[in-house]
Amino acid sequence: MRYLITLIATILRISLLTLFSQSSGLLSRSHRQVSSRKDRTKRGWVKTIWLVAGLLILLNPTLPVILIIALPTTFLSFMILDEIQ
Repeated sequence: MRYLITLIATILRISLLTLFSQSSGLLSRSHRQVSSRKDRTKRGWVKTIWLVAGLLILLNPTLPVILIIALPTTFLSFMILDEIQ
């Protein structure tokens, strides 16, 4: 239960910080130009993959399970985001 509360608090904190930085204009203009629709789609996929992996880790929070889930998820995330255009 403690892990679930920590996960929810962290997700809310990241979401609120992102909303605050976007609304106050802290993101640089060059960052907004680089982000294309394809890049946003890729980041959405990676976010979904990590949320599912996090939930699976929360179901069985033992070290072997965490490693078995987290390492391939990391590799998959880098593979998706680093795809050559």
